[in-house]
Amino acid sequence: MNKIKLEDITLNHIKILKAVDDCGSFSKAGQKLGYSQALISKKVKQIEDYFGVILLNRSPGSICLTNKGKKLISQTLNVVETVENLQEEFQATFSTEGEDLILGATSLILEVWLKEYLQRFQLCFPGRNIKEIAVQNSIFFSNSQLIEMDLLLNSCSGYKEEHHCTRLTTHKMLLVSFGANKHLNQHSLIKINDIDLADIVLLDAVHHELSKNEFLINKLSNAKVLHSYPDVLKYALKNQKLTILPDFCQADIISKYKALTLTIQDVNEYGIYLHVPRFSELLISAESLVRSFRLDRDNLESLPNVNLILGSCSPKEENILRIGIQRDSIGQFIAGYGTKYISDLQKASSSLEQPIFKNIEINRDFELQILPFASGEEMNRQMKRGELDICILDDISLLNNGSQFFDDLSFGSKLIGIASYNLLGEDINIILPKDSSINTVQELKGKRISTLFGSNAHRFIINLFDLYDMDVSKDCRLVNEDPRKASKSLANKTIDAYVCCHTFASVLEGYAFVRKLPLSQTVSLRIPSIRGIVCRSQFIKENPKIVVAYLHNLVVANYWFNSSPMNAADLLTKVTDVRKTQVNQFFNPVFGNRIDPTLKPQWSWLLKTLNRRLEGKYGISLFDVDFWIDDYFLRLVYNLLNLDYHFHQVSFASEFSSSYFVEEQFSRHMKVLYNKYDLLLQDSIAIALQSKPNQ
Repeated sequence: MNKIKLEDITLNHIKILKAVDDCGSFSKAGQKLGYSQALISKKVKQIEDYFGVILLNRSPGSICLTNKGKKLISQTLNVVETVENLQEEFQATFSTEGEDLILGATSLILEVWLKEYLQRFQLCFPGRNIKEIAVQNSIFFSNSQLIEMDLLLNSCSGYKEEHHCTRLTTHKMLLVSFGANKHLNQHSLIKINDIDLADIVLLDAVHHELSKNEFLINKLSNAKVLHSYPDVLKYALKNQKLTILPDFCQADIISKYKALTLTIQDVNEYGIYLHVPRFSELLISAESLVRSFRLDRDNLESLPNVNLILGSCSPKEENILRIGIQRDSIGQFIAGYGTKYISDLQKASSSLEQPIFKNIEINRDFELQILPFASGEEMNRQMKRGELDICILDDISLLNNGSQFFDDLSFGSKLIGIASYNLLGEDINIILPKDSSINTVQELKGKRISTLFGSNAHRFIINLFDLYDMDVSKDCRLVNEDPRKASKSLANKTIDAYVCCHTFASVLEGYAFVRKLPLSQTVSLRIPSIRGIVCRSQFIKENPKIVVAYLHNLVVANYWFNSSPMNAADLLTKVTDVRKTQVNQFFNPVFGNRIDPTLKPQWSWLLKTLNRRLEGKYGISLFDVDFWIDDYFLRLVYNLLNLDYHFHQVSFASEFSSSYFVEEQFSRHMKVLYNKYDLLLQDSIAIALQSKPNQ
C-alpha cells in the first residue's frame, strides 16, 4: 500500500481521533460522527501511519490517547475548531463578490494578450476584482509566490508539484518591419535563417523563447534586447529595425503604426500557459476558462464560415467508422446501436440534409460499424493498432486509454463525449450464491470475487474494500469475468461473489440460485460513474466531418430514446442480443442512469481523482486529463442544432426535456423516425439483422 502523504491527512482525521478518545471506543465514535466503525478505524490507522507512532492505547473495554496522541490533539484541535467556526460564518455570508483575484502575468501578456481576453476572465470569475501584477518571464510558480498571486500567465509550462498548468492558446511568431525591407515582398511566410538576427531588436520574453532553439543561440548574441514591449516598438520605429513578436500583437501594432508583418515558418510557437494552485477552489472556475479557449473563439455563433474549420483538415477521408463497445454493457447501448440506427435513417433520408446544417458540410457517406468486445482492455489494444476509430469505455478503461495514448506533448486519442453516466452511484450490486453465508462486506475478505475488469463495477469493488480498510489486491482473489461467464461460475460455485451493474444483478437474481448482498452494506459508497467516448486523434484530423456526423446522430439518438424509451428499446432490441427488459431496467430513473453527451466539469474531476487514486495499477499512469478532454466538436454540434451547450453542461435533471431542447429543432427527425408508413424503418431493421455480428 502506498505510504500516506501529507495531502492525504485532513482535519477530519484529528476530529475522529479526538472523538475516539472522548467516547472510549471506535463504534461509539462512529455513532457520534455518523460514520461506520470501519471508516473510523481506517482514518485512525492512516494518521498513525503518517506520523509513524501509536496515537491510541487499545485495551479491552478502553481506548484512550497515548502521550504523543495527546500532544497532537492539544496542538491541532484548535485549528479544527477554528475552521469549523469559519465554515459556519462563511456559510451564512458566502460570496466571492468583491474579493480580489490577483492575476500575475509577464509584461507582454499583460500589455497585449490579456487586454483582448480580460472579459473572458471576468465572465469565468464573476464578481471578483481582477488585479493584475507584472512578473518576470523567468519566474515560475514557487511556494512563496503562491501566496502572492492566485493565477499566473506566462509563456512557460514550468510544471511543478505546487500548481496545475494548462496551455490556453498557441501563437505563431511574426516578423514585424517598420520600414522598407527586402523580406517584405509578395510572400506571406519567411524562414528564420532568412532574417539577419544581428540587426534586430527583441523583447526579452521573445528572446528567451527563441533561445530555446540551440541553433539560434549564437545568432541571437548580437541582437538588441529590451525589457518593455512599448520600448521595443518605439526603438524599431525610430531606427527602422525589425522585431519578432507573437501574432496576438499584430492587431495592436497595425492599429498604432504603419507596419508590415510576415509569419515566420520555422520557429517555436508562443504558448500562453495558465498556472493555478493545486487543491484550490479556483481550479473549478479555471476549468470553464480552459474550456472557453478550446473553442478558439468566444462563441461559435460568431463564426461566419464554420465549414472552413472542418474543410481545412481532411487529407484523407474514410468511408467506415468503426466503433468498439463492451459486449455486455447496456450503458453503451444508445451511443452504439441507437446512434447507428439514427445514422442509417439520416443517411437514407434526403429530407434531413442541408436545411439543418446551413453553413457546414457533414460527410454522411460512410458506414458505421458496431464491433462488440469482451473488455475495454481489448478495445484499447485494437485502437492502439488503428483498428478501431471510436471506443466507448467505463471509467477504469477510459483512464487506461488516456494513459496508453499520452506521450507528454500530445494525445493519440481524445475524450469527445459521454455515452451515459450515473450521478447517484447506485448502479452496482454484489451477487452471491443463494446459500452463501456471506452477509457483510467484511466477510468477502479472502473470498474469490469476479467482476469485469475495467468496468465501473471493478472500480466499485476496489473502493469498497478500501472503505472497509482492506486491499482488493491482497484481501481477496479477484478474477475477470463478464456476466455470462460469471453466471456459470455462480451456478457451479467456483466464485464466492460477482460484482456487476444493477441491471445484470437483477437478471441473475431472477434465477433461483443467486441473491444480492444487502444494499445497506454498500450505502456509504456512492461514487458517480461514467462511460466515455474516445476517438483516435488521427481519425479526428483526417475525418472531422464524420466525427461531427456521429456526434450529431448521438444527440438525436439520445433525444429520440428519451422521448419514448419503451418504443425505442423495443425497436433496437430487435437487431441486437440485448433484452428489452434489461434496457428499460438500466434506464429506470430510480437507479440514476442517464444519457447526456456533454463533458461536465464534474467528469473531469472524477477522472482526475481516479487517475491519482489508481496510479500504477491496471495499466494506469498519471496524465493531463484536462488536455485529453476535447468537447470542441460536441459544442459545434450543439451550436448547429441551436441548443445551449453551456446550460446542458451544468444540468443533471430532465436532460432532454422541452424546457431547453427546442422541439422544433427535432421535429424534422421525429417525423422520419415515427412515420408508420416510412419503409426506411423496415429496411433498417432488415439490413441490421443481415449484418448482425456473430461475436
